[in-house]
Amino acid sequence: MKKIEYYFDFLSPYSYLSWNWVRNKKDVLKEKGFEFEFIPVPMASLIQSHETKGPAQIKPKREYLFKDCLRFSSMNEIPFETPKEIPFNSLYGLRCATSCNAGDDQFDVIDTIFMEGWGRGEDIGNPEKLEALFEQRKLPGKKLLDRVGDNDVRKELKMNLKRAKESDLFGVPSFIVDGEMFWGNDSIQWLEKFLDGNDPLSKQHFDSFVQKYQDV
Repeated sequence: MKKIEYYFDFLSPYSYLSWNWVRNKKDVLKEKGFEFEFIPVPMASLIQSHETKGPAQIKPKREYLFKDCLRFSSMNEIPFETPKEIPFNSLYGLRCATSCNAGDDQFDVIDTIFMEGWGRGEDIGNPEKLEALFEQRKLPGKKLLDRVGDNDVRKELKMNLKRAKESDLFGVPSFIVDGEMFWGNDSIQWLEKFLDGNDPLSKQHFDSFVQKYQDV
């Protein structure tokens, strides 16, 4: 199985939109020999490591991106509601979604947070509400939330951030396959072509561009 690394944060509406693709294509891609690795990562820390502002911190950009999300979700019949509180603290959700906490339930834990938060407008930044949402889906909500302060859970999230930085990621959602990175929900069209072996990127032109920019 080839691995598709999927980096995301529940705070990111584009991560939610990309998740709808992931959940719909997961089984199809598995038949083709690809398997997702789900890697929750704190978006704010990743962006700050590049000494830049997040899109939500720039008012015109924030308003534009929500228009963009609404257009995309409408055109693709994806339910889209802003969570009850926004911005919200996604740390509880991220720690619940780590592989060492969620275990075999990782997909369902991630799906619950995304679909209840951005799909139905629930308060996914509230740990008590998160626990209730998990329990509604027959997931061990109390156990998941009780573990968010455990050292192994905290360490995994920190290692995810370190891994993202070492992979030169600068935002979420991001996918990495065979060392090739695809950033943003709108890059999924190129990811699909790459997975099919039909990447339209000219490596020669890309290398030439990079060299010219370095020479400036």
